[in-house]
Amino acid sequence: MTEQRISELTVEELKDLVTSAIDERLSAMKASLLQEIANLIESKGKSQTVAINGQSNSDVLPKLTEAERQQRLKDLQEMFRRWDEEYDEEEQRETFEYLQQVLDEDRLSNRPLFPHT
Repeated sequence: MTEQRISELTVEELKDLVTSAIDERLSAMKASLLQEIANLIESKGKSQTVAINGQSNSDVLPKLTEAERQQRLKDLQEMFRRWDEEYDEEEQRETFEYLQQVLDEDRLSNRPLFPHT
């Protein structure tokens, strides 16, 4: 294309010029971002490999001893036992009925969330 002054270009020529410039810029940005993403993935993969193999990453949980594992198991069993003791079926039923009522009243739709059968 011969050089022209911008003021001499037609609307179509200006559109083509702007589109071409934008396409070039977007292509350059895309290539740059793809390279950055590839570098991040590569570095993340290396750090995870080190963590898995060398156990040097802080995200890796420490290995529990058998005594610690047994203690955690006992604590969980105790927690579940207390839940069973504290469970009140009537209270749970009342809470559920209340929530059904309140949620149905607060809906934008006229259709109930919990239809009464």
